[in-house]
Amino acid sequence: MLGGRAPKPPTVPAPRPDCVGALGVDQLARGVGCVQNVSMFNLNEHAESLNATGWPAEARLRLEELGFRVEVLGTEARVPGDVPDSRVDVMVRLTTKSGATRTYGVEIKRRMTAELATAVHFPSAPPPLLLTTYLGDPVAGRLRARGIDYVDTAGNAHLAWDDVLVDIRGRRKPATPAGRASSRGAGAFGRAGLRVLFVLLSWPETAAYPYRRLAEASGVSLGTVKTVIDELGDAGYLYGRGGERRLARGAELLDRWSEAYSITLDSALTLGEFDAADLSWWRDAESDLLALGVQVGGEAGASLIDPHLRPSSLTLYADRVPVRLISRYRLARAENKGNVHVRTKFWQAPEPESWIVPSPLIYADLLASGDPRQRDHGDRIRRIDARLERIDRT
Repeated sequence: MLGGRAPKPPTVPAPRPDCVGALGVDQLARGVGCVQNVSMFNLNEHAESLNATGWPAEARLRLEELGFRVEVLGTEARVPGDVPDSRVDVMVRLTTKSGATRTYGVEIKRRMTAELATAVHFPSAPPPLLLTTYLGDPVAGRLRARGIDYVDTAGNAHLAWDDVLVDIRGRRKPATPAGRASSRGAGAFGRAGLRVLFVLLSWPETAAYPYRRLAEASGVSLGTVKTVIDELGDAGYLYGRGGERRLARGAELLDRWSEAYSITLDSALTLGEFDAADLSWWRDAESDLLALGVQVGGEAGASLIDPHLRPSSLTLYADRVPVRLISRYRLARAENKGNVHVRTKFWQAPEPESWIVPSPLIYADLLASGDPRQRDHGDRIRRIDARLERIDRT
């Protein structure tokens, strides 16, 4: 300043070692830094711990401690301009002390893996805010690269817009309470339940089937079918009309199923990994594949829906490792991950099948790959495939 001494700058609290950045220059000057020890909300399967407002009370506390005013605008809100019937769990408006605001569409996920962080669909508007149990550094990095803000139960957080920045990293995963039941074994989104959901999504008319017939198609027990049907009915994914069950909110159910498939079922299906010197062999092998009961999924299956796609891998579904096929087309067993993935076929179709798997599984395979290119392919076939379009309209 001319003609005198410069004013002393405001004292800004030093950031914690695990805190990168803070709530903008003005918030830092007011003493709003990173919070070390704030208890967080507990999440189970898809936000069953929400309070009456649809918003975890301790999540509000967390954001308020960071200097935000939190307003809940609505729950299970419809997102305009996205896929039909696309919804977010909660709509919230965050306001800083300086008056900067942002409206988020909050997505609550019980678990988030690196593959899912790359693949999962988030509505583009309003900006997404992910609430989840824990995000390791690689997973959080993928979310930041996609421009997805987040808060987890360990205290890791990233929120950024205009001159506002919260970036807290390196918090450790909370201990899991002893005796807590795993979600993999039972329920609609456990391993067995996901098989039933696949059949319902691929052949919606099976919603009206007797339990025994649906169990046969899914390869699960009658008890699992009853549990899944009850849960779907309670959640509004099934309704009765004319004495029959019918599927509802198909777009939302497909999103949830494909996410859970990536986390829970995908890795359990591996039969073997192989390498092919010429990956195009399968295009002329339709009769051989059909004769052996082998079906094409993944990128290769997607390329049969959209010829513009050029697959770099082949996913095959079979009851067992197709030894004759491997020998005939000279596939070599891969030490790690090959370009030919053989997986267990876990369903019995209620109608004659083609040589490609139903498109909901192709879509889930693309998302589960963790490859951004395959995720883009998934978005593309969801727009043009008749079966997926029908689900989105349900």
